[in-house]
Amino acid sequence: MIVYDLTEDGFCTKRLCAYLEVRPQSYYRWLRHGKPLYRSFDEQLAERIQALFVREKKGYRYIRDQLIRRDHRRVNDKTVLRYMHILGIQSPIRKKRFQNCTTSDPNQKARIVCDNVLARDFEASRPLEKLVTDVSYVHHQEGRLLISVIKDLFDNSIIAYTVSKFNDCPLVTACLDQVFTETWNPTQSCILHSDQGFQYTHLSYIARLDEIGVTVSHSRKANCYDNACCENFFSHLKSECLELNIPKNEKVLLDAIDDFILFYNTDRPQRKLKGMTPLEFRESYLRDTLLFR
Repeated sequence: MIVYDLTEDGFCTKRLCAYLEVRPQSYYRWLRHGKPLYRSFDEQLAERIQALFVREKKGYRYIRDQLIRRDHRRVNDKTVLRYMHILGIQSPIRKKRFQNCTTSDPNQKARIVCDNVLARDFEASRPLEKLVTDVSYVHHQEGRLLISVIKDLFDNSIIAYTVSKFNDCPLVTACLDQVFTETWNPTQSCILHSDQGFQYTHLSYIARLDEIGVTVSHSRKANCYDNACCENFFSHLKSECLELNIPKNEKVLLDAIDDFILFYNTDRPQRKLKGMTPLEFRESYLRDTLLFR
């Protein structure tokens, strides 16, 4: 057995077992039973598994079936998988994908996923009633950055944005700090909608918004249309600005983002806003509100 041979050469048994995914208890049981040959490392079987994998890069089930069909050799699935681990080969087909944490996860790593309160109702009757937020990559010729924005659905304005090299919680919380300042009134109704990204389901994010009376809303899993309004802004940013002339470096990219968001808020009319820019539409609402008081 390979663990036994390498242990004799001075390697750590525990580390060898962990690397080869062999239970230490099984190894010591094999030693106690006198190192039976049927549990030893079979060089011929290893060579045959290697040859089958080179010809058809498939998984352990396929290789096990081929050993039965072609060689008439009965081998357990787990045995073939163990040999593949030892040989350092792995099927490139249907690898295990990352699994999102949900409220059904029983362990402590589970994050909080809230209901889809917004429910694609993108119409708002006043500023700061319904907000959407998201994170996206933005590229320059030397690399890429991440941008986080908060968009007000009342007038489609970008009321906060941050840019960072890191896709982490501070990227998102810095946006929150720009909107929910000390003057924020926690009694007013406000929904902040996002996808189920790890920042937005993090306990600290949920607690922060709960503390100031903001309702957290999450898109349904794998449903981009639930946050289409925010995705729409990123599409305009990239197609109208960043993809027409890819910025040379990070500084040029940051300047381009600043300029576009200023243009988007103050000089880009939208038909949904009766031909006004977001800033004009908001100012019109505020004037009317003061007039009828």
